Amino acid sequence: MWKRTNGVTVALVTAFCTAAVVGCTALAPEAVETPTTVMTADGSSAAPVPSGTPEPEGSPECRLPRGDSTILSDELLDVGLYAAMADFGPRAGAEGTVSYAEDGTLASYLVAPGDSKDAIRNRLCVGDYSFEALNAVRRGSLYSVEPTNQAYLTPLYAGDTLNLSPHTIASVGDVNGEVHSYETVLILPPQR
Repeated sequence: MWKRTNGVTVALVTAFCTAAVVGCTALAPEAVETPTTVMTADGSSAAPVPSGTPEPEGSPECRLPRGDSTILSDELLDVGLYAAMADFGPRAGAEGTVSYAEDGTLASYLVAPGDSKDAIRNRLCVGDYSFEALNAVRRGSLYSVEPTNQAYLTPLYAGDTLNLSPHTIASVGDVNGEVHSYETVLILPPQR
């Protein structure tokens, strides 16, 4: 019985080792190029480009800075989170008007009918939490101190003004024509 069990064990171990070696040396399937849609600076999409093809020069890409999810209470808001903000052009859900400050930086966004926060954030290359921090005082957000805790549920209305500068958090923005003045849980950078 011992020789029979030992023989079966040896056969099984040999089979497993052979399968492992063959599995490791099997040919990999051919790579398939998946086309990627390229968004141009004016918000229109260019022809699909294979993913391995380098981007044409002058075609900006939204690269959100790291740290958007680390905006902490009782700390100075990092203005570096807004360095990548740019207007990548109107698109579905973000057809409002962008205004610029004298220094050429983004200042505000006038909401158009049918706009959504997600599309606006995508158009302007700004993260969720960074966007909420920009509008904490005048519109209310999860960074607002508000007794009913409803400020962060503020809907968008056509004609609303959204703040786009970390230096005008206390002076730009409204909700359906109404201006709020919420305290925030974060420390604001110097305001203009």
